[in-house]
Amino acid sequence: MRDVYIINPKAGKRDAAVFFIERAKAYHAAHGGDYEIRLTERAGHGEELSRAAAERGDAVRIWAVGGDGTLLEIVRGAVYRPNAAVGVFPCGSGNDFVRTLGEKEIFMNFERQMRGTTVSIDMIRTEHGDAVNICSLGFDAKVADEMTRYKHLPAVSGELSYTLSLAKCLFGKLADPMTVTLVNEQGETETYSGEYMFALAGNGRWYGGGYCGAPKAQLNDGLLDFVLIRRPAYHRIPSLVGQYKRGEHIDSARFADILTYRRGTKIEIRSDVELVSNMDGNCVRTTHETYTVLPGALRFILPEGVSL
Repeated sequence: MRDVYIINPKAGKRDAAVFFIERAKAYHAAHGGDYEIRLTERAGHGEELSRAAAERGDAVRIWAVGGDGTLLEIVRGAVYRPNAAVGVFPCGSGNDFVRTLGEKEIFMNFERQMRGTTVSIDMIRTEHGDAVNICSLGFDAKVADEMTRYKHLPAVSGELSYTLSLAKCLFGKLADPMTVTLVNEQGETETYSGEYMFALAGNGRWYGGGYCGAPKAQLNDGLLDFVLIRRPAYHRIPSLVGQYKRGEHIDSARFADILTYRRGTKIEIRSDVELVSNMDGNCVRTTHETYTVLPGALRFILPEGVSL
């Protein structure tokens, strides 16, 4: 088994690359094993390195060392590769993907990672590249796009940067016209139209540095969780944000008149205006987006003691 560590030296609030490289070298000095260390040099480089590691064809564990953006690049390079498994050492500012599975500290434990097991998990196909955690279109994607202005500031965590961006975006347009068509878990087609804040498709549960947007999502059930939020009155927003952050919105009476929750395999969103589409923090502007589940597309490494 070959181990390839792909490190984003700019991830997080401090230079964790040197520290991690020392740990990796120490572990392999004590336990042996074929390994490589690669540092990303630009946006998209992680995907290139991951694909190259997987294309050799031998059994390989590809480790994303960084945040959710680094993980996204690595999984895009390894999707549908039966010889390759992806693991993550979460060193970023948000680290939302691992929240679905357990505490960050578990994933930073080198020994537990090396003794981990490999499972198949789903991914999300979009019109702008695959994702593994959460995709959304509309207001919350606009917040994710805006938060890049804040997350690299000193003493600003991923959660705080999202909160700052949220506060700014609340002074702008809350909702946009959307037509949403989804295929539910029974294979039936449903269509919704109106003024929506956002439409979300969750494979994982957490995003935005600690917001539980899809609290019932499962990584290996062959389904996505769809959450549609209509425009609320401004005076209701303070009471709604806290519940949404904690993942209490699905069954909340406060959300009953503005929320639609479904589980299914595909969702298509169209709008007459340009919106922001967010794929695990990677944002683009578009008037049309489709999110489709890719069942069992990725082999993922769970640290020892962690289960789906």
